[in-house]
Amino acid sequence: MKRDMAAALIIRSGRLLLVHNKKYEPVRIEPPGGKKNSDETWPEAVKREVEEELGVEVRPGKLLGVYDTATPEGDFCVRMYFCDIVSGEPRVVEPDKIPEFGWYSLGEMKRLKGLVPNMVKALEELEKYL
Repeated sequence: MKRDMAAALIIRSGRLLLVHNKKYEPVRIEPPGGKKNSDETWPEAVKREVEEELGVEVRPGKLLGVYDTATPEGDFCVRMYFCDIVSGEPRVVEPDKIPEFGWYSLGEMKRLKGLVPNMVKALEELEKYL
């Protein structure tokens, strides 16, 4: 059975913010996000996860789509929401899990080693926004 995750798509100057998750080897490059708690709405889950991972407050907006992904923990269904940063600047908050992040163009994402499966699937749709 697939579990639920929420992810934030934060775009600035035509580049998407992605985190480098080293919880598992090899490093997974993915949008900030994580598992949805049963008592949360989707926007609440996105906001909580981004604040935990990057120390910023976001405003979730439009849903890009729902994408399946495989992780070392199992299979997940990931809902990806466009988000605007409303407070703060991204920073490393959990260095043992996410030691770095970066802003990536579409071309850079297409060449990235370690880009998670759900992002690879979403690139075609995401291209319209970058």
